[in-house]
Amino acid sequence: MKYSILVPVYNVEKYLEQCVDSLLSQTFKGEYEIILVDDGSTDSSGLICDKYAEKNPQKIKAIHKKNEGLVSAREWGIKNADGNFCLFVDSDDFAEENLLECVDLCIKKHPDADMVIYSFEYFENSIKKPRPVIISDGEKVFGSDNKKELYDMLIVGNLVTALWIKAVKTEILKNDPADYTAYYDKNMAEDMFRSVHLLTAAEKIIYINEPLYNYRTNNESISKSFSPDTIPKKNILYVYDRIREYLPVWGMDTAEVIDKLNSRWFNETMTTFSNYYKNAKTKREKRQILEFDWKTMLPMQAVYEKGSQESKLFRKWFECLENKKYFPVKLFFFKEKIRKLFKKIRSKVKGK
Repeated sequence: MKYSILVPVYNVEKYLEQCVDSLLSQTFKGEYEIILVDDGSTDSSGLICDKYAEKNPQKIKAIHKKNEGLVSAREWGIKNADGNFCLFVDSDDFAEENLLECVDLCIKKHPDADMVIYSFEYFENSIKKPRPVIISDGEKVFGSDNKKELYDMLIVGNLVTALWIKAVKTEILKNDPADYTAYYDKNMAEDMFRSVHLLTAAEKIIYINEPLYNYRTNNESISKSFSPDTIPKKNILYVYDRIREYLPVWGMDTAEVIDKLNSRWFNETMTTFSNYYKNAKTKREKRQILEFDWKTMLPMQAVYEKGSQESKLFRKWFECLENKKYFPVKLFFFKEKIRKLFKKIRSKVKGK
């Protein structure tokens, strides 16, 4: 069998059928399987998985397990995959019908490819929004002479992070040395953590500039995602440590690269703080967020040394939080709220 499509499923009854239907309607004529891993759903998602497996027993496997999170669900999918290549689809997203066909054509053109990376579009309120930033205007081959470009993209941004834009040789996934059971409680940066090994182990990687995946932006879960009790789960220092471990392997263990990495961690940590504060519902929640020890989310070097690419505004916030001088931070967000309110009012007036 050539392809295994792995779909972790958890409480997505609203979107699951669209996801699975998009995988069943692929234009690809060869063999492929769909593995639905129900991670202890408490809604009807598990029943929907069974319904599809019963109707398509030659194509779909439904696996049910206790709830342990996305990392665990993907691990179960990988262990049960029979295809030569694995693709990942999140169950609230959906694929273009030519996803497998385009990937297969690419692999036929490059039979020694270990990975294919493709593009995606955002899907919000039933409208597709093209992704503005791309890796290359057309096909691009990455190998030993230029893979540092991919590593750099992984360090400074999110262009090559997501698993759901990758078709990866199953052998590489199954030979990943990391013990993922240690990360079952994490709910952030799982893709980045796994991509460190995948990009390293794949000797030949092909990028095709085709939007083959639709990523749903779901604002419904924001308030739950940013409740103060979830802050520790956003700590991704374990990912930072893995990247630092691989820098010598990549030939990139330099002060300049480490500075970029530290700057990124600092900026993203303070972005996380900002998201939590903006989504706080009560004064008590805001106080909890302000008083959280945010330096525990950062490598020590990023705490005490200013990165060349870090945000000056974020550094001011961080220093205020560290010195428990919360008023300037609160004032900034208050002004931002007022500014957005006036902007909304002006747009309504212009609309009339």
